[in-house]
Amino acid sequence: MKLSEFWNALETVYGPALGRSLVVDLYLSEVRATATEALDAGVEPDVVWAALIEETGKGEDARWVHRRDRKKATRTRRE
Repeated sequence: MKLSEFWNALETVYGPALGRSLVVDLYLSEVRATATEALDAGVEPDVVWAALIEETGKGEDARWVHRRDRKKATRTRRE
């Protein structure tokens, strides 16, 4: 996962306001830091994303949201 994919997935799953709040305020025990602190310390975005999904109890759909084919999703919504 690229860092840009992390931020896009965050906004998709949690929305812009809650997502930004979670990365600053929620302590992720798996990475022993908040998401922002972990990313700043060099923890890979996919590790931080997995910890955030686990800590917030989101399901597998949320975990892999960054791997969805956006073109296919757009076509499906139009149909």
